[in-house]
Amino acid sequence: MDKCYICLQPLAGTYHFDVWDHKMCASHYNKDVIACSSCYGFTKKDNILPDGRILCKVCFDTAIKPGDSVESVKASVINNLNRVGFDDLRIEDITIEIVSAQKLAEIRKSPINLQNKGITMSKTTTATSFGFFTGKNTRQTFRHRVYMLTHLTKIEFAGTLAHELLHAWQVQNGINMSPKMTEGVCNMGTYLMYTSLPGSLTKILLKSLNESNDPIYGDGFREVFTIYNDIGWSELIMKIRKKDIV
Repeated sequence: MDKCYICLQPLAGTYHFDVWDHKMCASHYNKDVIACSSCYGFTKKDNILPDGRILCKVCFDTAIKPGDSVESVKASVINNLNRVGFDDLRIEDITIEIVSAQKLAEIRKSPINLQNKGITMSKTTTATSFGFFTGKNTRQTFRHRVYMLTHLTKIEFAGTLAHELLHAWQVQNGINMSPKMTEGVCNMGTYLMYTSLPGSLTKILLKSLNESNDPIYGDGFREVFTIYNDIGWSELIMKIRKKDIV
């Protein structure tokens, strides 16, 4: 007979199960136990964050927090984006700051929304010079500051960062699409990282990405993914650059 994941007693009557197929007595749910906000597995309410998220011990212990180095994750994300053709993002132009949900909300000028795990603020500088032979020369430089929600697992962090860096990439390339297509393209970055990193959690996060019912983020991702599935990364990126996707 199956046993309860929490109290280890034989299951009887109604029970719950999580995405990891852990089974639990119905009496525990919400009273003692809830689903982890990151991995969706059952967890006791031991690690409650100020924004209301509850993390299991594994996710809490491995989460990226303010002060943690994220250079290796940033390099991995940029290398993966470069590999498929988003090849004009430079590590030195990108600064990452890990902040609270409250700080993210203040930057967005909107209420706290835990579905929003990052935001990118881009600054464009235009410099003009004159050459005796070349005449007037104009050069643009870009600086991107990415604000990331604190206490994301490395996999969530990488997926969110890839999403945000494709916002930066669109700014650099003067690409203006509808909100649905903009977020759909950015979610392809999340998809890229989730399919590049090993582990069971990536499969769960990928399923959540695929099944999102959000009319902007979910529908946008599925529309762009359908195009990608037909023509691949190179042709997709070419279509975006040519503004054939709006």
